[in-house]
Amino acid sequence: MRKLGTQPSIGRSFRGISLGGASVLALLLPVAGPAQAAEVPKETQIEELVVTSRKREERLRDIPTAATALSAEQIRDLGGVPSLQSLLSNVPAVNFANTSNQVTSEVSIRGSGTSRSTTAESGVGLYRNGVYLGGGTVGGRTFSRLDFFDVGGIEVLRGVQGALNGRNAVGGSINLLSARPIQGRQAGIATFKIGQNHLREGSLILNQPLTENLALRVGILQMEQSEGFFYNPVRDEYFDAQKQDTARVQLAWKGEKFNVNLLAERSHDKLPGIMYSLQILPGVNLTYPRGFVEDKYNISWSASNAAKMRTNYYELVSSYDLDFAEVTLTSSLRERHSQNAFDGDASSSQLQAQLLARGLVAPGRAQGDPNTDSIQFGYASILYNDIHIVGNKLGRFSWLGGFEYYVLNETYQVIAARTPTAALPSRGTNVVVANDFTSYAAYGSVGYDLTDALNVEAEGRYTHDSKAYAAQRLEIRNGLPVPGAGYPGSDSVKAGNFSYNVTLGYKVNDWLTYAKVGTAYRAGGFNTNRGDDRAPKPVPPSFDNEESTAFEVGAKGNIAPNIFVTAAAYRSYVKNLLIQTDNGCFPGSLICPVAATPFVFNSGKARLGGIELEANGRARILGGIGRLTVGVSRQWGIITDGPDKGRSGPQRPDWTGTFSANYRRPLSENVEGFINLKGNYRKGGVQEISQTPELVDFGIYDLRLGVTRQGLELAVFVNNVANESYLVFNAATVRRWNIPQTWGAELTYRW
Repeated sequence: MRKLGTQPSIGRSFRGISLGGASVLALLLPVAGPAQAAEVPKETQIEELVVTSRKREERLRDIPTAATALSAEQIRDLGGVPSLQSLLSNVPAVNFANTSNQVTSEVSIRGSGTSRSTTAESGVGLYRNGVYLGGGTVGGRTFSRLDFFDVGGIEVLRGVQGALNGRNAVGGSINLLSARPIQGRQAGIATFKIGQNHLREGSLILNQPLTENLALRVGILQMEQSEGFFYNPVRDEYFDAQKQDTARVQLAWKGEKFNVNLLAERSHDKLPGIMYSLQILPGVNLTYPRGFVEDKYNISWSASNAAKMRTNYYELVSSYDLDFAEVTLTSSLRERHSQNAFDGDASSSQLQAQLLARGLVAPGRAQGDPNTDSIQFGYASILYNDIHIVGNKLGRFSWLGGFEYYVLNETYQVIAARTPTAALPSRGTNVVVANDFTSYAAYGSVGYDLTDALNVEAEGRYTHDSKAYAAQRLEIRNGLPVPGAGYPGSDSVKAGNFSYNVTLGYKVNDWLTYAKVGTAYRAGGFNTNRGDDRAPKPVPPSFDNEESTAFEVGAKGNIAPNIFVTAAAYRSYVKNLLIQTDNGCFPGSLICPVAATPFVFNSGKARLGGIELEANGRARILGGIGRLTVGVSRQWGIITDGPDKGRSGPQRPDWTGTFSANYRRPLSENVEGFINLKGNYRKGGVQEISQTPELVDFGIYDLRLGVTRQGLELAVFVNNVANESYLVFNAATVRRWNIPQTWGAELTYRW
């Protein structure tokens, strides 16, 4: 049995794997069918993983919910998990809303809502080492690069998790586990990577025992990619160039009853910027009646697309064994500085001159201001404290209880510049917003074994939220408030929520079947940006909590010692569904010729459902060990009342699929070869609440292969092997494409 986050011995290959899908099972069953269980070699049996996403240590197979977990060695075989999008390519029933920028991109699980470029919060609970990291307007709906450095394990729970995990765990929760200091053993990992577009990356991780009980772990990472695929010829810069500087230090004490881990880290990142190219369809714009489509890789902007994030994080986790229970205290402080600069009109004077020369501008029509540029600055401070106690089992009873306190203080500003004219001498506006969010919660659970095989468990959590904001839009010229709708000043709201989860589980021969009902909520808030006064669609000032009640049945267990399967079916009922739309502005509009202002509103009720299958297994093949993970999900749903009645929810694919195949084989006495192929697939669904456009179907595959010798590993990789090109985002006036094929090589030494 292995707990996620613990470190394997250097040079030892992982002895467990995940897999799924009927065709794969058919291949593996002859190797290890149920009747042959006693003959299956130990190295091809599934090793147990221990996870902590439910505030306690428990085997992954014992959690009565659909869950996916990756150990440190599985992550190593994948070549690391550098981003949230890369992680989710290993998890079924998910969709990644890619804005091309880590500051604003986010994830959806089981049809949970997305917000993208709005003030709403994520529909998925984001955790690291059990600490809630979500919250905040700029960068508050995703993980930073820092969180994926030196990862010791990853846990993803699908379905409502509000009873223990709290706000925003409507679609599920993701918990990243940092690799911790190892007691009593000196170890390290040094890595150097090169790749396409002048990619250079190096990292060093050192683990040093200081005394019998005290250990130190330090790590640094530097990465730079000076070029990219998406180029701005006007400013001679790449939208997808990037850079990262990260440093982390941890100190851990492990005693007989008392354990404590201190962590401090800092990362400064230059991120791929927000990018989109113009497309004007024929007949929809009077200025460009014939329409035009800008090249997807050469995008002429007059403004920079710079995106940056600087993150400081401090964490203390301590635990004490009381003999009858263990109490754990977690305290953390996270400071996040974010910046997004982008072109509000997505054009330049050079591009407009080209369009005019090509005869694409209607006679007598004037093109819009090519210098409508925007930049966002954000600072968020997140204080998190949690204390919980997990009791030892008392006969047939199990229990835990805890208290959580969360404070978010955020300030951000949006500067929107323009070219002054005689009719409108304004040079633009400066919007300044302050957000304060305080939340506290008490939670607990109790379980009871009705028989040796039948268990019932009830979880509950009461959360009290207090939100307030103040906003003002100022004229750049003189700093005076801008009259009109825009930003009304301030508002506040207080709300309470009780979320619960009741589960009935039946376990025989290590097979768990379960039925559960649970609730969760997604916190409401304010649309602080009311957009341009000329917008055809007004922006509502606020939106209420989204609440979800879900029913789930499932089963998980081994169909053979080397094959583990999880299956689940669910139905969710949502009230006050949060939907993103925009105010109707767009570049080239005669009414409001600026970039659209997205906002969130409560659409009404919705009914969602789905089925999921995930299987993992391994077998001895041609003198080596083959491991495979396969997952598939089918999702459906409809909005049942309100202005969007009868429509499907946006950003929810009809089908998703994932797989990861790994094969390792000795090539000589000290040399081992390996190959890893992983991919994810998406089909169906719509991008926006208008039901158009449809989400683009795709299948993306990544390949990694190499050799290892006594701790030294050389690997080459190709991401997006087939060089598939698809639209990530598509609208009437702008579009965004995925990253093409990338390749590189990596040299790693472990000791």
